[in-house]
Amino acid sequence: MKLTLPIILVLGLLAGLTPLAIDAYLPSLPSIAKSLNTNISLIQMTISLYLLMYAFLQIFFGPVSDAIGRRKVIVGGLSIFAVGSLICSVAQHFEILLIGRAVQAIGGAAVSVCIPALVKDRLSANQFAKAMSMIMLVMALAPLAAPILGGAILTILDWRYIFVFIGGMTILAIVLFLRTIPETLAVEKRTTLSFSNAIHNYITLLKTPSVMGYILSSAFNFAGMMCFVTGSSFVYIELYDVPPAYFGFFVGINVLCMMLTATINSRFVEKLGTETLSKYTSYATLFAASLMIILTFFEHPPLAFIILAGMLFIGPMGILSSAFMAGALKNAGNNNGSVTALAGTSRFSFGALSGTVVSLLHNGSFTPMLGTMAACGILSFVFFKVTSHYSTPKT
Repeated sequence: MKLTLPIILVLGLLAGLTPLAIDAYLPSLPSIAKSLNTNISLIQMTISLYLLMYAFLQIFFGPVSDAIGRRKVIVGGLSIFAVGSLICSVAQHFEILLIGRAVQAIGGAAVSVCIPALVKDRLSANQFAKAMSMIMLVMALAPLAAPILGGAILTILDWRYIFVFIGGMTILAIVLFLRTIPETLAVEKRTTLSFSNAIHNYITLLKTPSVMGYILSSAFNFAGMMCFVTGSSFVYIELYDVPPAYFGFFVGINVLCMMLTATINSRFVEKLGTETLSKYTSYATLFAASLMIILTFFEHPPLAFIILAGMLFIGPMGILSSAFMAGALKNAGNNNGSVTALAGTSRFSFGALSGTVVSLLHNGSFTPMLGTMAACGILSFVFFKVTSHYSTPKT
C-alpha cells in the first residue's frame, strides 16, 4: 500500500470518529438531560460507558482482524457505528441513549484497532511511525473542531442533529474507505480465528518484554494526558479564574503542540529513525514530570508554568505515540491486530484509571492532577528506556 494523501486523509477521518463521538456532544449534555428528563450525571455516564466498552472490545476485534482481514472489520465497525449514531439521534429515553452509545463503542473499537495494524501490514517501523504521525495530524483536528461544531449545531438545531451529523460523517467514511484503501493483510499471513488461539496470542504477547515494555510506555503516557483531561477544567477555571469560554483555547495549545511534533516526526523519522527521535523526545516528558513535581511544592505557582508543563508533556506525544506503537509492533510477527488491540485496551483502561485517581485525590488544589501526571510520565519514561535498551532494533 503506497501512502498517498487521500489514504492519509481517509485514515485520519476513521481515527477521528471516536474523538468526534465524544467531544461533539459535550456542549449538549445539559440539553440532553433536560430533553430526556433525567439527571445530567446519568448523561455523563454515557461518556464513561463508551470509553470502557471502546477499551476492552479492542481485545476481541484485534484477533478477528488478524484472521479475516482489515477491510471487513473496518466496514463492519463503521456500519455498526452509524447504526449507534442513529439510535442516539432518535432516543426518547435515557436507556435508549445508553444503548446507542454502547453500539457506537462496539463499532468504534472495531475501526480503531484496525488502523495501526492496517498501516503496519506493509510498512517498516520508520515508515509506520511517519504514516501514523501524518494520520495523527488529521485526527487531531477532531478534538479541536468537534466542540465547536457541536455547539454550532446546538445553536441552530436540536441536540439530536449532532448524532445525525456524526452518522453522516460515518457513512461518508465508509464510501471513501471502500473507494480508497485496499486490503493490506495477505491471506497467507492471516491467523486462525479461535478463542484458544486468541488467548494463546495474548499470553505470548504478555510474556514478550520487547512488546509489553512499549505498550506500557504508551499506556502510562496516555494515562498522563487523561489526568490532564480530568483535572484541567477545575485547575484552570476554578483555581486560576480562566473564563470557561477561553478554556478550549488553553487545551488547544497542547493539541497544537502535539500536531507540531507529529509534523516534525513525519518529516524526519525516515531519515533519523524512530528510535533516535523517541530517545531524545522522551526527555521532554521526563522534564515535564520533574517540573510538575516542583510545582506541587508551591501554594499558587504562575499559571504559565502549569501551561508549560502540560505542553511539554502532551506535545511530545506527536512523536512518542507512534514510536511506542512501532516499537511494540516490531516483534509482533503476524499478530499486528492483537498487538494494537492490547495497546488500545491498555491505553484507555490506564487512562480511565488515572482519571479516577485524580478524582479520588481531589483536595481543591492542582496537586492531584500534576502529581498523578508526573507519576505517569516517569513510569512511561522508565519503561521506554529499559525496553529500548534491551530490545534489538528491527525495521
